Amino acid sequence: MVLIIVSLIVSAIIAVLAILIILLFIIPLKTDFVLDTDNSILQATALWLHPFIMARVTLENSKPILNIHIFGKHLLKRTLKKKVGKGHSMDYLRAIEPEDIQVTTHYGFSNPFDTGITCGAVNMVSQLINISTFENQPDFLADKDYVYLNASAKIYMGPAIMKIIKIRRLYRRELQWIQT
Repeated sequence: MVLIIVSLIVSAIIAVLAILIILLFIIPLKTDFVLDTDNSILQATALWLHPFIMARVTLENSKPILNIHIFGKHLLKRTLKKKVGKGHSMDYLRAIEPEDIQVTTHYGFSNPFDTGITCGAVNMVSQLINISTFENQPDFLADKDYVYLNASAKIYMGPAIMKIIKIRRLYRRELQWIQT
């Protein structure tokens, strides 16, 4: 009797994990990044199957803090520490391939020349990145310096995880080749 119950529980856990893995390939992770210098806000949010999983990174006392919520219940709050490594983070970022990128910018500087240079630079960068929706609103008559940036995107985590695993495997092979 106990063996049957244990096997049912194990098979249920395996079925739930299989469904979650399939959903990683079907349902995208929704990300949002906000930078607001007026209100001193710097935060990145990731939602998957909302309200199933929500992760938010905020800047508190110049330290990045990670908060993870599952089903709306706070699960983890941890200070992120920078890891010193080989510097492959740009390769990992390229593997993510975000879709449906939407960017909104509002900025102004007390010097209109600075606002113009920033406007040109922002428009140039927007041409280099595949952005679905881009709103650029420079304020050439601002009394004070401010920047507001809101960027959102969708990321399919299944393919991204597969590419990151492939990159890590490639770097391990290179490391083995160097060590022999």
